[in-house]
Amino acid sequence: MPLTLAVRCPHCGSTDTELLSRFSSTACKALRRCVACREPFDHFKEL
Repeated sequence: MPLTLAVRCPHCGSTDTELLSRFSSTACKALRRCVACREPFDHFKEL
C-alpha cells in the first residue's frame, strides 16, 4: 500500500487535495487539485 502524504493547497491552505495526474509538465511534478477551492496546482514530488 503506497504512503500518501497530506499536500497543502498553495491557494487556500487546505490539506484536502486530490491527485489528478502523477506527472505534470515535468516528471518531478504531479498535478493536484484542491477539493476546497477546486483550483489545480503543480506539486513537486518528494523523494
